[in-house]
Amino acid sequence: MKWQVKEWLYESYKAEKDNGLKAYIYKSALWAGFYLKQKNPGYDVRYKGCTIACIYFERRGATVKAFNSAAAYPEISDLDLVEIAMWVNKLRFANVQLN
Repeated sequence: MKWQVKEWLYESYKAEKDNGLKAYIYKSALWAGFYLKQKNPGYDVRYKGCTIACIYFERRGATVKAFNSAAAYPEISDLDLVEIAMWVNKLRFANVQLN
């Protein structure tokens, strides 16, 4: 684990692990029927150009949904995705407090 996540572009984040792995988190499109509620903000986690997971937020916190493509990259585990989601939630909340 041990990820460091920083805001990279507006509403996009760059996650770096101590061993050099990099993942990018982008705001995702809100597809009808994909998210539980259409107004929930969602983020796509991309690694090596492939979307491997989706993070979306509801009242109580974050939900992480790993896609089948994540199986091709065993170096990023489910715990890594949860840690990234916690970082993104923390950074989102910090941005809301500033506004």
